[in-house]
Amino acid sequence: MSTPASPAAETEHRSYWEDLRDLLRCPRELWLTYAAIVFEYIGLYSFMSVLSLWLTSDFHFDDNAASNWFGIFSALLSLFAFLVGSIADVVGTRRTLIFSFGAAMATRAVMSVSSSAAVAMPALIAYSFALASGSPVLQTAVQKYSNKRTVAIAFSFFYIALNIGGVLSGQLIDRTKAFFADPATHHLVTRVVDLPIAGPTTLSAYRAIIGLGTVTAFFAFVATLFVRSDEALARAGLAQPSEKKPGAPRKNPLAVLAEVVRDRAFWRFMILIALLVFVKAIFVHMHSTWPKFITRERGEDFDWGGLWSLNSVLILGFVPVVTAFTRKVSAFRVIMIGSFITALSPFIFALGSSTPVQIAGIVVLTVGEALWSPRSYEYNVSIAPPGREATYVSLAVLPYFLAKFFVAMTSGRLLTAYCPPHGERHSGVMWCVIGLITLVGPVAILALRNVINPRDAAGAKPAAA
Repeated sequence: MSTPASPAAETEHRSYWEDLRDLLRCPRELWLTYAAIVFEYIGLYSFMSVLSLWLTSDFHFDDNAASNWFGIFSALLSLFAFLVGSIADVVGTRRTLIFSFGAAMATRAVMSVSSSAAVAMPALIAYSFALASGSPVLQTAVQKYSNKRTVAIAFSFFYIALNIGGVLSGQLIDRTKAFFADPATHHLVTRVVDLPIAGPTTLSAYRAIIGLGTVTAFFAFVATLFVRSDEALARAGLAQPSEKKPGAPRKNPLAVLAEVVRDRAFWRFMILIALLVFVKAIFVHMHSTWPKFITRERGEDFDWGGLWSLNSVLILGFVPVVTAFTRKVSAFRVIMIGSFITALSPFIFALGSSTPVQIAGIVVLTVGEALWSPRSYEYNVSIAPPGREATYVSLAVLPYFLAKFFVAMTSGRLLTAYCPPHGERHSGVMWCVIGLITLVGPVAILALRNVINPRDAAGAKPAAA
């Protein structure tokens, strides 16, 4: 198998603005995909940020039980994404996304109106499948609806769309919490809200936030309905060439999966993905550990949603600049440098819970993220053979299956040991432990760089095949 050409090599003599002009000429499906990403991630980011708090506040789960369910949800998300990737390559991008957003609407609605854990927990598991059906496919949609000249900038816009969702999710969280805050006690209370179809319903702040995610999933669903099928795009001359010969039988998903795992380059790729698990662990902690930490240190009425959305605000400014300056540098090298910077951020959070310290930690985390995370999406699909992108992306989440569960369980135990709801706290120690675990990833990537990506040592392509 030949080595896929590096986007950096292909754009060596092109300017950023030439790439941007070419991006604007891409079919409308790319821009509909970006719109769907924004709406879906408003709901997703707000859901992930309040999931642990919802389980504790509405169902009285302790930190360990809440983090276990957070871990189950995250692990199932990775497992289901692994299973549906090769199916999406067979079924098609449009159909998979329509199913994903439709199922997300239904499951979020059930979670928001249910006051029973016996109903809400099965809905939570079903939502993990709905979400897993769409997330990898959104990445492949960006690759499919762009082209080789614009793939790097297309994925930087993909990351911008994610973070527009992040900015708006922070506003959604804080404004909803403000509506449910008692002016006298500054604690969150329940209120009766007149809902369509359901009628007057008693909601907590966290159930309301999840319910608003139903609305954002609806808008993502509508955007996807306007995406043309692969066949229609081919007739319009807008689809990328397909390897499949006319009249050739469709491969079943298991055959696609078996073909991919026999590729030696795939296993080098998987080593990198497995090591990036340690770096991505900080984002699991920012959704499962940090909201409880900052709520306990600063009070229930503290507007932490807006503070964490600073990450997304900065990403919107950093990513275009970083893309412009690093577009000719191999994706692997940028990933390695950025992961080191991100891994330093927990040590800053260890300095205290004051707003300046939290801002400094978020800024350092974001600088690193702006370097490595957008290029990792590009790397995932650029290394894949044509027609196997969704399979590669879904297999890339496999290392997170056990890792997310482990990280989430660690979150509950760290909170119990160092940042309990009542009593003496040693939150700085908790963040130092998280930092040491996170730092394992970039150190190992650096040590194994010639194994993972041997040609990058010579400044060549992002992956050897």
